[in-house]
Amino acid sequence: MVDRSEEPSENGGVRRRRLPLTRSLLLVLLALTVALAVIAALGLGSLYAERQRYEDTLARSYELEAAAARLQAAGVIEESTLGASAAERRRTGRAFRTRAREARQLAGGDRTSTELVRRRIDAQRRVRLTAAALRRSPSRAGRERVERAVTRARSPGDALARRQRERRAVARDAARAGTRSALRTTAGAGVLGLLGAVGLIFALIGSIRRPLDELVEATLALAAGQRAVRVTPAGPRELRELDASFNSMAGRLERAQDRIEAEREKLAVTVESLRDGLVVCDAEGAITATNPRVAEIAPALVPGADVGSVDSPLPPLEQALAGEVEVEWGGRVLSVTAASLDRRRERGTVWTLRDISERARVDRLKSDFVATASHELRSPLTSIKGFVELLGRSQTLGGREREFVDVILGSTDRLVELVNDLLDVARLDAGRMEVHPRLFDLAEVVRDVATLMRPRTIEKDQRLDLDLPPGLPRALADPARVRQVLINLVSNAHQYTPEGGRIELSLAGVAGELELVVADDGRGMTQDDLDHVFDRFVRRADGGGTGLGLSIVRSLVDLQQGSVDVRSRLGEGTTFAVRLPVEPGGAREAPAAAMRGKRVLIAADGEAAGRALARTLAVHEIQAEVAARGEALARLREGGFDALVVDADDGDGEGFRLLRELRADPALRRSAAVVIVGSVRDEQALFGEWRVAAPAAAERLADTLGAALLAGRTSVLVAGRSIVRARLEPALVRLGLDHEWVTSGPAAARACEGRRFEVALVDARIGDPETVLRALDLRGRRTGHAVLAFTTDGADEVPSTIAAETVPIDEAAAAVLRTLSQDARSRRAAVSTRL
Repeated sequence: MVDRSEEPSENGGVRRRRLPLTRSLLLVLLALTVALAVIAALGLGSLYAERQRYEDTLARSYELEAAAARLQAAGVIEESTLGASAAERRRTGRAFRTRAREARQLAGGDRTSTELVRRRIDAQRRVRLTAAALRRSPSRAGRERVERAVTRARSPGDALARRQRERRAVARDAARAGTRSALRTTAGAGVLGLLGAVGLIFALIGSIRRPLDELVEATLALAAGQRAVRVTPAGPRELRELDASFNSMAGRLERAQDRIEAEREKLAVTVESLRDGLVVCDAEGAITATNPRVAEIAPALVPGADVGSVDSPLPPLEQALAGEVEVEWGGRVLSVTAASLDRRRERGTVWTLRDISERARVDRLKSDFVATASHELRSPLTSIKGFVELLGRSQTLGGREREFVDVILGSTDRLVELVNDLLDVARLDAGRMEVHPRLFDLAEVVRDVATLMRPRTIEKDQRLDLDLPPGLPRALADPARVRQVLINLVSNAHQYTPEGGRIELSLAGVAGELELVVADDGRGMTQDDLDHVFDRFVRRADGGGTGLGLSIVRSLVDLQQGSVDVRSRLGEGTTFAVRLPVEPGGAREAPAAAMRGKRVLIAADGEAAGRALARTLAVHEIQAEVAARGEALARLREGGFDALVVDADDGDGEGFRLLRELRADPALRRSAAVVIVGSVRDEQALFGEWRVAAPAAAERLADTLGAALLAGRTSVLVAGRSIVRARLEPALVRLGLDHEWVTSGPAAARACEGRRFEVALVDARIGDPETVLRALDLRGRRTGHAVLAFTTDGADEVPSTIAAETVPIDEAAAAVLRTLSQDARSRRAAVSTRL
């Protein structure tokens, strides 16, 4: 058997294993209990024995005293019969002897009592002898001798009775003395037992306290940073195990601290060697630490500074937390991101600053390349397509040659589509894809696209159904981009739907948005196809194309704050659902109101048709003049007109020619124009133009003219904090105002170099407003500069350096519209004066 009380020692020997603390305490308490129980039992036994002896002595003495009395009585009775008959004397003598035997037995434990009993018996015998002598010879002297013998005989009996009383007194004294002695002995033994137990407990506590004190001191030392501290296991088994656990924990902590220090040193070296700047700030926005790179790219960011100061290049925190923010500062372009050090942002924030000046330069070169490629690729393709079409109209071609021409024309069309897709992707990547949201009738765009696509669906014997319920709100998006999205989706459905299939275009209002659905009953898609349906250059195995169309669709929808979803099952068809924002409440009258008092030139084929359109616009207080389409450009160059209406419903192609010449003229290409068409015959000429279906209703024509005027001619530069953008921008979009948002003076200067702006909106609380104002170069067609300042709070103070009209942010968009209307009237007055 294994001895569980022994265990190996640290030096390889065997040591006696200590008992556990709880078992030691139990043994001590058990020993103390047993000792006290034994002492109590011995004391009680001693007291009981002493009491028993006393009671026995009392009982025997009382019995002996009673026997002595009976013996005396028997003697007296016998003495009274000394003169009686012999029989009487024998009877009384036997009675005395009986009492004498009882007394002798009871006196057996006491020598003195036994002696007194014997003496009493002897005295009684002498009385008998003396009485016998008197009976033989009666005499006075004999009677006296008898009397003296009787008297002497009673004396031992009385002495025996006294002796019993003395015995009881002695026994009582002895019992008292024995009781006191037993109590003293018991008390002394109990005290000694308690002292022994207390000493044992103190020894046990001492064996516990010393290791505990050492463990507490070691714990305090460890908390103070002394990593090499250890304790010697001692005391009960639990404490030894606790000491061993502490030593193990201290060892692990020391190793972990060493690893942490190594990682910290590695991290510090890594942070210092980064080419990105790192700024750490506390919850109050004060900078607590930076790396050396920050001093190179943003010297104003030093420990102790405030990240929100005017010298800080850091954008608003919420904007940086949401994603990468580009900031121009000190001649550099910085990419700034932020991350909270904890979920509640109570421990501060870390900012990352990356110098992307070179990347910005490359992006500008890329944008220049896109613009050049757009011209250099499209121009020859357009010429090729035109000459191939002319060649196809030749009557001298044979059937074989005409087939070749058709192949060339089809390939050219596919090449044009590929170039357009690639250029759109390049614009999207470069952030140069322009989107001009305005209010328009989405159902009208759907009808136009359906008209455009219907010949292709007829070739495959496909049904193209429309579900366009009346009364839907207008969409707030870019109609040209929405048209591009719809063409891509319908082309995709046409391609993957077999002959005899069905394609349906439908509109519906859903949760405050317009939902455009393109559904087909074609081949459908697998789950793998659905997972990659919007990826670039990904084509289905059973289809063709470039794999860019759906990627462009999603990008264009995202740019317009919309969403696109797809549902499909293999063999059951596919459904694309595009959701777009709709007009806010009260926005329907804004574009038409912008045309009041404006001067419009109507280019029509006949004067009667032009006069009819002029009377239509007069209802909305629009001054309209009519000109032949061949004279329209000359009239526009004379100046004074705010917009152009081109009536292209006659189908002779002159209206489309006028549009191409208008957009080719550098002085007139940005003119606001609206085209009235009945059907689309030249999609290239109408791409991106504002259009109204014939016959043009007065309200619809005025509304479209107002949107074209605001979006096509008016460019607004907004210099403001990013945090207020979500509050102001929806109002600008709702009024159709083309605008660009910048957050600093250098960004404003760069924007003015690339575009012509007519009005500037300046945030009263933007950092460094003097730099912003100096950067403004409004080179629009206005007669003078117009700068408006807007405030976000009634308590905002406008710096004295901003010498401009100040309006609340909620009225800023309306103030721009009012300023433009006043300027239009002043321009018309100037033209009248010149004439």
